Amino acid sequence: MQPLDGYHEVLYWKITDNLGRVLVINLLGLFLLVLSMVGFRGWAALWQPARNASTRSALELLWLIVGLLLTIVLHELVHGLAIRLFGGKPTYGVILKGLMFYATASGHAFRRDQYIGVALAPLVLGSLAGAVLLMLPLSDALAWIISICAAINVTGAIGDLWITAVVLRYPSTAYVVDEKDGMRIYLVENR
Repeated sequence: MQPLDGYHEVLYWKITDNLGRVLVINLLGLFLLVLSMVGFRGWAALWQPARNASTRSALELLWLIVGLLLTIVLHELVHGLAIRLFGGKPTYGVILKGLMFYATASGHAFRRDQYIGVALAPLVLGSLAGAVLLMLPLSDALAWIISICAAINVTGAIGDLWITAVVLRYPSTAYVVDEKDGMRIYLVENR
């Protein structure tokens, strides 16, 4: 697909083409999970009174599962909102190989910086929302659930961060066509 006359494809990149890459991204995601969990729990401790809650009830665990599912859905919906903001029509799905959820605008060409905005929107907005919610007076259980959900949102952005790093290697004049498990990058043809 050519997004514009005078542009040519310089990269076709699929996250699922390389099993080693998927493994590295998932390992980095685990590291990011630990870091973000420490960060959000530390942030919560600044705003919430100290409590000793070493065990969790079944109801709290059920609410955590609901919160995690909601976090995944909201993460993808924020991608979709950013896609719409930049003129695309989002579609959503799951890639079972690698258990990846996605929002994409198949065939839509984004300017490089727009694409980065789409990729990073859930990370930024979800982290801000988590941080603000943790500043409110909350029960220990709710602070615990929000901390974990915020950390999972950050962890869920590991692919977004990786793909952003790839896209940033190209000039701001590049166009990016998103695909459910990768992207294509186009640059202006040299004449």
